[in-house]
Amino acid sequence: MKKITLLLIAGLVAMIAQAGVINQDKASKLQNVKANVTVKAEGDIVTPPASIEEQIYTFQGHDTYIDQDKTFEVFVVIDNNDIYVKGFSEYYTEGWVKGTIVDGVATFPAAYMGVFEFWGDAYDLDFDGAVFTVNDDASELFAADGYTTSTEGEILDEFINVTLTKALPEIATPATPTITEFTEDDYGHYVKMTIPAKDVDGNDIFAALLSYQLLIDRNGEQSVYEFTTDNYEFIEENMTVVPYNFTDYYDIDVAGKQVYIYGDDIDEWNAIGVKSIYTVGDKSRETRESEIFWYQLKPTAITSIDNNDVVETNYYDLQGRKVTTNATGLLIKQMRMQDGTTKSIKVLR
Repeated sequence: MKKITLLLIAGLVAMIAQAGVINQDKASKLQNVKANVTVKAEGDIVTPPASIEEQIYTFQGHDTYIDQDKTFEVFVVIDNNDIYVKGFSEYYTEGWVKGTIVDGVATFPAAYMGVFEFWGDAYDLDFDGAVFTVNDDASELFAADGYTTSTEGEILDEFINVTLTKALPEIATPATPTITEFTEDDYGHYVKMTIPAKDVDGNDIFAALLSYQLLIDRNGEQSVYEFTTDNYEFIEENMTVVPYNFTDYYDIDVAGKQVYIYGDDIDEWNAIGVKSIYTVGDKSRETRESEIFWYQLKPTAITSIDNNDVVETNYYDLQGRKVTTNATGLLIKQMRMQDGTTKSIKVLR
């Protein structure tokens, strides 16, 4: 099976068939309208006031296309009587829609959401309008009739009985992700990961606030892997941190389930690592990171040291000053072995 087909199935089907109910014609709709799409100017896109903090709300609704209940996260900004919602579409989670709250009713007129990119092609995505009832403190919105989104008249999202409930996410340390496979096919090297949307105590955390970062070990020298536009043709800018829900429908699958890796010196890598990053707050951001999980590609300084008898471990900054064991950043890890020798490696935490 071709690389592009693997990630198309893994990415799109995960969104339109969360419980495994696959509808191939849902994906083919986009291909059918491709020739007729005219991308609109960016000036038509709505954005909320930058000075107001985004609030995360939990979406619950019934997808009538696949006859299945869905739960995910959206972002809401309320500015007096104006209300903005980002994430109404499962296909384009960055699109904002603006409505007005009057007498406990939020009315969202039909609006342009933005350019939805799929499989290297661009599509205009439109919100077809909706009416929600709103409780007194705007912590819950409900629309029995739901809403649809569409492109060139073809419906993509179609929900009824939609409830948006304000969430109060608390900062938490995300659980350590794992790399289950690093291998090669006819199209290049790829890594498969499991990134739990859980904290270290096993509690659920919000996937929309979760991201991950890949790291490379070359003989004890560790660096952050960069996703560049030179290698990843369907991303808009270089990235070192990838949002949990991000996919380019080609190289990078949702939740890191399969990600292609590029590098001229991959054969020289000793290990590839991954860590999760959880960030709460839009303006007043607070971030915590998981432990790094290392997947060994061949014997390294890391494995040989860890398999020896270490009697004492200390950490130092790059100026040689001793720091605490929970310090973060680029550090020197110094280990005193049972035979009296010391070994040091650079670590990024």
